[in-house]
Amino acid sequence: MVQLQNLRENSHVKSIAGRIPGTFRAASAKGRRVLAAMAMTIGLVSGAATAATSSCFEDVAATRSYSLGIPVKAMPTPDGKAVLYLRSGPRDTVQRLYEYDLATKSERELVSPEALLGGKPEQLSAEEKARRERARVSVSGFTDFELSHDGRRVLLSLDGRLYAVERPGGGITPLPGEGFIAPKLSPDGTKVAAVRDHDLHILDIAGRTDRALTQGGGDTLLNGEAEFVAQEEMDRRDGFWWSPDSRFLAYEQADLSPVEIHYVADPLHPQTAPVAFRYPRAGGANANVRLGIVAASGGQTIWAHWDAQAFPYLTRVAWQKGGPLTILVMNRTQTEEQLLAVDVTNGATHLLWTERDAAWLELPHSDPLLLPHWLPDGRGFLWASERNGDWQLELHAANGALKHAVTPAGFRFDALLDVDPATASVVVEGATDRLSRGLYRVPLAGGAPVAIAAGRGLHTGEFGHQHAVFAHSYNLADGSQGVDVRRADGSLVATLPSKAETPLFLPAITYTTVGAPGFDAQIVRPRNFSAEKKYPVILSVYAGPAAKQVWAAPRMAFPNQCLADEGFIVATVDNRGTPGRGRDWFRAIKDNAIDVPLADQIAGLQALGAKYPEMDMSRVGVTGWSFGGYFTLMAVMRRPDVFAAGVAGAPVVDWEDYDTFYTERYMGLPQDNAAGYRASNVLTYADQLARPLLIVHGVTDDNVYFEHTMKLTLALLKAGKPYDLMLLPGTHMLADPKLRASESARLAGFFREHLGAPR
Repeated sequence: MVQLQNLRENSHVKSIAGRIPGTFRAASAKGRRVLAAMAMTIGLVSGAATAATSSCFEDVAATRSYSLGIPVKAMPTPDGKAVLYLRSGPRDTVQRLYEYDLATKSERELVSPEALLGGKPEQLSAEEKARRERARVSVSGFTDFELSHDGRRVLLSLDGRLYAVERPGGGITPLPGEGFIAPKLSPDGTKVAAVRDHDLHILDIAGRTDRALTQGGGDTLLNGEAEFVAQEEMDRRDGFWWSPDSRFLAYEQADLSPVEIHYVADPLHPQTAPVAFRYPRAGGANANVRLGIVAASGGQTIWAHWDAQAFPYLTRVAWQKGGPLTILVMNRTQTEEQLLAVDVTNGATHLLWTERDAAWLELPHSDPLLLPHWLPDGRGFLWASERNGDWQLELHAANGALKHAVTPAGFRFDALLDVDPATASVVVEGATDRLSRGLYRVPLAGGAPVAIAAGRGLHTGEFGHQHAVFAHSYNLADGSQGVDVRRADGSLVATLPSKAETPLFLPAITYTTVGAPGFDAQIVRPRNFSAEKKYPVILSVYAGPAAKQVWAAPRMAFPNQCLADEGFIVATVDNRGTPGRGRDWFRAIKDNAIDVPLADQIAGLQALGAKYPEMDMSRVGVTGWSFGGYFTLMAVMRRPDVFAAGVAGAPVVDWEDYDTFYTERYMGLPQDNAAGYRASNVLTYADQLARPLLIVHGVTDDNVYFEHTMKLTLALLKAGKPYDLMLLPGTHMLADPKLRASESARLAGFFREHLGAPR
């Protein structure tokens, strides 16, 4: 589960701090009228008219918070002389592939989606739509690219077809076949592996041949594809992996037959059959997963052997130069994981390392460099653990034994960016400031981190297949955002061209720390704020364990600024149970999803009200998406003394209807924690609703199914409780900026009606 409020506006940002694309589906005008009629029929609409969309909402929606047009997925070439990246226009989502020459400071477009499509519209398969939904990919055109290790070839995917682009020269080789998903270049750049019709294929670029490596794939048997919970919750979207010498592939085979079927029908197209999804609900059956090794030339599969009964989750697979095929497997309760080396000749495994946590284990970071990460000389591997309270990067010997911590205690390790054998150092994301994420170089032997890009705010970097320069993406406290190229010491080489619009203003954010535990918090005031008035308050909330919200990056708060400009003060608080503040802070929510977040959010909110008298604490609304939508429901039902109205987007209602890996990590299995599931179930409190409530949900959502909202509305109807309901076409992600702006204006109008104006 991911936090959606910022994701919806910052489509290329991971979680709320760095790297995720998102996928939106638009509806026709006729379809929108149908949905509006459905909302009026199903919900007990209060009659409040949707407010006229302000230019703020329109501009933020059209520009995705002014992020469209900024280069994304920037990667230096192996010779360090150029950088490749994708970029859209300032108000469109069609991404094109560009190359920037660092010597001449010039840009050229390598290939355009229009040229490859020949004027035809792009058509996505159901499998590709599902993959993009899991990755929150909301753009069109080129959504990704891969650069060969020698830098001479680029792999592109468009409309289910694959293309090899030569650089220099720009020659384009269309590869045979169509309907491919998840393509990957071989390390030697001569072949492509990809999935079609649930089987793994090999395409030879020079010979333009296509050969199936596996057979038998179908609706219930996936070869080379990650199963749902791997893509959605483990941050593992890969289902196959090349060997470093390009001779073999490891691939996942997932048997989905034990998994419950969910059917999703699209009310906009009643003539279309419902789509079947295999969705593993908490306490139910997961897919049966195994890992095979097969020669790229074809032949018999060798299956890896581990105790899949005890460790059913395959969470990480690494096959890197210097190390064996390495897998990380985890038990169902997510309290123990084993790092195993696989003998590819017979499938035998031997144990390298074990991690345990009595509450739950978080997975090691996987982006941009996967952990475990083997040193090229085979002397050992890098690993990350929070067993000592905070995430630390560690060096292990080749046999798995812990050698030493690389990053020091008191420094929060977030991700591994580069390992440079020549300087015996690594570059990591991390910080000591909870509101920032910087780039630091650390000796492999351990020592003090040296900042190479650490201005307050959010930084990330991509080195590609070299160590001399890196593409540096930033979103900083001073309001600057973009991508530049820097040398390994952090000195500037060039700034990549951006087409993004320059905002006329930046969100007016006050950052603070409040309450006894010291909650990170922020408030956004209207741009026409008057200290002589008291303002109704809106708590913009996520509160769940997937994401932290308060960062020193004001551009992330454009949606909240637009809302504040409608006459509110918008507050945000990071409660216990959110990441980035140590193991114990994170695990305070064990076995109960709501009690700690609800108590902490109220404590933080009331502390803000005591600190800033312009906040009218007698008129407080609450809104959020996904977990934040769930929190909103609980807030208005359980604490009407605090919250006067709520808008809940795509809310989880019953955790037994959410997926296994996410839910069971924090709540355990339903059969082992009946009291916790009951206390955390919105339906337990539905008859207590006494405040105005607007529920917003996409009718074909395949993550938080519309089933959640239907169960809630049925319970509210039975209890005689009024509510408002706004239905969205497709999932939670709207492509049409007019729809996005209109939805935001509707939210603002709802709060204006029920909270009133500044006084």
